[in-house]
Amino acid sequence: MAEDKQDENGENGDGKGVRGTTKITFTKEQQAHIDKIIGDARVKAREKAKADHDAQTSKDKDAAEQAALVAKQQWQKLAEKHEARVKELEPLEAKAKAYEELIEGMLKDTIEKMGEGAKKAVEALPASMSAVEKLDWLNKNEELFQVKGDGVGTPKPAAKQTKTTKGKEKLYDKPFL
Repeated sequence: MAEDKQDENGENGDGKGVRGTTKITFTKEQQAHIDKIIGDARVKAREKAKADHDAQTSKDKDAAEQAALVAKQQWQKLAEKHEARVKELEPLEAKAKAYEELIEGMLKDTIEKMGEGAKKAVEALPASMSAVEKLDWLNKNEELFQVKGDGVGTPKPAAKQTKTTKGKEKLYDKPFL
């Protein structure tokens, strides 16, 4: 058996790697582009890790401060801090309720515009979906609720017709479409 001699790069001198695979080489431009992509990814990961660390540090600091206040029985200061936070969030709650009502109205209007099929489809959606998600789903699937055809002789989906004979008794009680 012949023993392969390898250099520090894992090559045996014939341009092939340790396992007989051809070594891949890049041009300077390609390598610079790859280095840039990797560098950008590292920067983004570093920034995200720093933001996560800062958020966790802030939470830990608040928790430690609350524990210290409780330990010192400074209930008044803790209560004032919580009251300030509540006052800070109250306007946001009112805005959130207003937006929720607006979205509910938009959903209702969209369902009415699209017809009975849309109403049944939305009722069949999971109850865990918010009004925003349901409205988004309706908008993305609007074509499912449109009447297709050339428009000539195509009945409107909302119009229900019953056949009668000159104002006398109805021949059919059920609508036909």
